[in-house]
Amino acid sequence: MTHHSDLNFLEDLFLHTASLCLWRFSPSFELEYSNSLTVAPLKNIFTLSSSFQYMQEHFSEKNTPVFLFDDLFFLWAAVPESVNDSLHAVYLLGPVFSSTTSDSYVKEKMDIQNMSVKSQKTLLDIIEQIPVMPTAFFSRYICQLYYTLNGISLSTDQICMQTQTAMPVAHTQKEEASAKHDSYFLETQLLKNIEDGVLFSNFSSLFASAQIGLMCPGDPTRQKKDEAISSTTLFTRAAIRSGVPAETAYNLSDYYIQSVEAARTITEVIQITETMYSDIVRHIQAIRQSTATSSLVRDCQAYIDSHLTEAPDFEQLARELGYTKYYLTTRFKKESGMTISEYLMSRRIDYAKTLLNNPYMNIQEISESLHFSTPSHFSSVFRKLTGMTPTEYRKTLH
Repeated sequence: MTHHSDLNFLEDLFLHTASLCLWRFSPSFELEYSNSLTVAPLKNIFTLSSSFQYMQEHFSEKNTPVFLFDDLFFLWAAVPESVNDSLHAVYLLGPVFSSTTSDSYVKEKMDIQNMSVKSQKTLLDIIEQIPVMPTAFFSRYICQLYYTLNGISLSTDQICMQTQTAMPVAHTQKEEASAKHDSYFLETQLLKNIEDGVLFSNFSSLFASAQIGLMCPGDPTRQKKDEAISSTTLFTRAAIRSGVPAETAYNLSDYYIQSVEAARTITEVIQITETMYSDIVRHIQAIRQSTATSSLVRDCQAYIDSHLTEAPDFEQLARELGYTKYYLTTRFKKESGMTISEYLMSRRIDYAKTLLNNPYMNIQEISESLHFSTPSHFSSVFRKLTGMTPTEYRKTLH
């Protein structure tokens, strides 16, 4: 059984450092406890959503935590507590947003759910208190809670993800059948190629023409954004299954969801989604190419990939991996053919290519976010590795 003092400490830690609420459900999925200040409306949102049913089905077969997306695209995480291999309780963390979400987007979702004006106002007030938390950070809290409940260590890539979102709204049987066909075609074709590490040459035309459900009828741009966000979820799961470290995959997911939300036109949404698809495939290709390297070098590469926007600290990296800096740098160069600094610069330039696809980030902002000393240094390194300046590269994207 869980030590109540440990669980109480963790509950206070989550609430006061991350504004993360805790909910406890019985084995029959009756709500027993919550420390949320707005229990009733949030309970209704969750228990009336497809996520609540999915949670029950998930724990009837598995005993691992799962990410859940409700009908308003709040992000939750359900964590089981097991006693003698039987479900003793389910703890729910959330809700959170994995990226900044506009009021207009939430209002559109509420309109689709036919919420009353009063209910919408109540929910908008609640949303002001919901934290924005990158999925990679959220997954660490999940692992902490799972260990406290069950005494078993869990890696972030063992966390499951809801494999279906809210049922799309279809006006006619013909539209519904067409939406299902397009969705199935895209999923099977793209996910197979992603997991094989193969780029799909006509991705943009497929994504532009296919309609993955009618989630926001009457607003084509919002519809395409919702399709892009759903695709991001699918691609993230495929990347993790193919060996991309969970934290790296979640960081990519969070970045691209933010970029999609910032887009102003359908064309921008399609371009961002295509870049995301290519970026994830490149990560998988890199994983496949690195299979000949040792686990030490792969761990080092995964750490760097997950900290591209932080100042490099190779001493700290060596300590975290349990080796001296000299041993780590020597082993890395011997196996990969490049120094750690060269690998870091190469990956930062790869990431810079992704950021350059975002028209709302200028060269200086990209340079600063990747910890280059000056924009001119960033441009110099970019040109050395790609043969063109960041500005020249950006022009090729449009």
